Amino acid sequence: MSKIFNVRLPNAVSGTYDPQQFNQLVRSLEQIVLQLNSSYTSIPDQNQGAALGWMSGSSAGAGGGFAGGVRGFQVSNGILLPYALLMDQNDQLNYSATEDNILTFGTPVVEYGIRVDSHQAVFTGEIDDGGGSAGTVLDVTAVTSGTILKGMTISGTGVTTGTKIIGQVSGTTGGVGVYTVDTSQLTASTTITGTRASKLMFDYPGQYLINVRAQVVNKSNAVKEFELWAKNTGVNYPLSNTRFDLPVRKSASIYGHISAFISGVFTVNDPVTEYLEMAWWGEDTDVEIESYAAGTSPTRPAVASVILSAAFISSEG
Repeated sequence: MSKIFNVRLPNAVSGTYDPQQFNQLVRSLEQIVLQLNSSYTSIPDQNQGAALGWMSGSSAGAGGGFAGGVRGFQVSNGILLPYALLMDQNDQLNYSATEDNILTFGTPVVEYGIRVDSHQAVFTGEIDDGGGSAGTVLDVTAVTSGTILKGMTISGTGVTTGTKIIGQVSGTTGGVGVYTVDTSQLTASTTITGTRASKLMFDYPGQYLINVRAQVVNKSNAVKEFELWAKNTGVNYPLSNTRFDLPVRKSASIYGHISAFISGVFTVNDPVTEYLEMAWWGEDTDVEIESYAAGTSPTRPAVASVILSAAFISSEG
């Protein structure tokens, strides 16, 4: 415990302080703080170094800064908080009007403390038409690990590169059974690995601002519905859905377009187990999410099928 020496406090005989006594009180308080903390100065900008040390986590003081190691610095000495910018440059198709689809992402443009992770499954299966010729029937006879999911890209000996699972026909959900793939082929029984890069993982608990944009097309000659919403660890996030009406196509080769955008705050309580996914639904298979190549005259950048940005906004849930 510290002892305070030689501090003269004003004595207000009348019960109130006059201006001179207020000034004496201020000087007395400065002396008290100076004795308790030898680094004190009455010039605020001289304490910036200590404040930056607290924010960066280099300060020895207990309880300083953000919990969980969120602190850090950019080159400009600003606070570096978790953020990410994710995109995909592939078309994302709608194979069924009675099931939802999950957005997938390519290599992140930028990420810090927020990352894309994949669902993964390893299983034994063969692909044919169900009768020994080339086809799109995937017969899974054993599952080594994970859960088989719609939208997984599969690989293995003899499997056509880029083949995706587009639905399950029968069997145990996500396990042994019959599935449909999007590419016709004849593949003998082999070990297959399926992955779907759709999970947005967060290194720290807190609240995050999420912005999502999807480039949606309607190939039909009738107005169609499209919906976009969030899922928390596989469960629909309440009231996160937004409906869009898609305009009709202009011609058989020029489709109707909209840029569907939603924004919201996602709360992470347990970074180890929780993850965010974005789901979508189209009224029929004429509704898709598409990317477009770079344009000319004038030169224009390519159009990503999906763009998602995420930023940490609060440590409070």
